[in-house]
Amino acid sequence: MKAASHLRSATAPAARVIDALGVRDLLELVEDVCRVRGVPLHDLCGRARSRSVAWARQEAWWRVHRHPERHYSLVEIARLFGRDHTTVRAGIDAHQRRLGVACGDRAAVRAGP
Repeated sequence: MKAASHLRSATAPAARVIDALGVRDLLELVEDVCRVRGVPLHDLCGRARSRSVAWARQEAWWRVHRHPERHYSLVEIARLFGRDHTTVRAGIDAHQRRLGVACGDRAAVRAGP
């Protein structure tokens, strides 16, 4: 019985994130990151901390932040994913570093290619 309640509590936050992404028409964007990175959606939206999941999550935050139709603030992204906005900022910066983009040049990153 304890194992089932532990499993339920671990998946509930991920389910809430997935629902919120769907409401905001962001689920397809995040699913695309999951497909490319080979990471399960529930892991990306949950609390998993493996490198592959963390990097995929950071890419998803970066892509949501750069959304072409709507600006999502760090606070909005943090609330959406159940994180602190400073965690989201650090994740976006880390993803930008992996892309080779200077973190100080956020306007150029937002503008895209």
